Amino acid sequence: MAGGAEKQIAVADLSTFRRISTIPLPCAPDQLFWSGDRVYALCREARTVLEIDAGNLRVAAKTALPGKPVAARLLAGKAALIVCEDADTVLRVDLANRRVIARRALPGAPADLDVNGTLAVITIPSRNSILRARLPDLQIAGATDAGVSCTALRFRRDGKTILAGAVAAREIVALDAQSGKLLARLPLPVSPSRFCFNPDGGQMFVTGAGGDVLAIVSPFQNEVAESILAGRTPYAMAVSDRDNLLFVTNRDSGDLTVLDIQTRGVAASVHVGESPGDVLLTPDNEYALVMDQRSGNVAVVHITTILNRKNKTSSPPSPLFTVFPTAADARSAVVVPYPREV
Repeated sequence: MAGGAEKQIAVADLSTFRRISTIPLPCAPDQLFWSGDRVYALCREARTVLEIDAGNLRVAAKTALPGKPVAARLLAGKAALIVCEDADTVLRVDLANRRVIARRALPGAPADLDVNGTLAVITIPSRNSILRARLPDLQIAGATDAGVSCTALRFRRDGKTILAGAVAAREIVALDAQSGKLLARLPLPVSPSRFCFNPDGGQMFVTGAGGDVLAIVSPFQNEVAESILAGRTPYAMAVSDRDNLLFVTNRDSGDLTVLDIQTRGVAASVHVGESPGDVLLTPDNEYALVMDQRSGNVAVVHITTILNRKNKTSSPPSPLFTVFPTAADARSAVVVPYPREV
């Protein structure tokens, strides 16, 4: 778990749900991702990617970047694609050899990117532009004037459509991935800032400022299917592919709302803290882990208990299994296999 207020990463053992170590860092981490036995931390202000040995719980190396990283995606062959806002640049970074191996100047500050196969897509909000770039050389394949400022974006599961969120316009802009042609504008009841897909990619769930609902988009039909209530101020999401459930954090009420994807109904709700941010699921889909952005605590919710709680007339056990401290200003977390006994 990374906290932007501290130069460290908190490490917890999910077999016991307790914090076991702290990895000191030379700079504050903003985003974590992992590949193999390495965890990587994007440090925005320090313009650095830190490589962390997950087995020995220490910083193994660092890679300097020409600008402040705002988003990253893993590529095949121990590489990553990273966009930097103040340098207006997209980079291909060799993580194994710790060096930038390709770069391409952008026409403005990037906000987000996504990758599918040999194609990358990048949003440039100041230009109302969505860029497509070919991998591995980062040659610009084309730019689409979306007519509105877009930030977050994702490829459709088959890679044929790009879905970008226009916050101010409250719409999803859908583009053909190969040609960049505008396919549709999908009006939403909220400002789209976070996306999450169901397991087969046929439904995209969208949250953002503007109300207590989330929007469900059908990406293969390029249409908004419906909007549903999802607790107060729906924020971060995670999907259980085992139970077909959508987990949604509610920042204003401090709750975790669980939705049944098939019925669209609320399956359960539980209070988890002061200001819940991201939610992750354990690999076995038994527990939901909710990071509190204010306190830095992680609330551990037993999924089976929370689902059965509504159907019991007697006093059921608490679905909030435990709480353990991590990092203040919690921003990012990853679940990785731990290669040795603690």
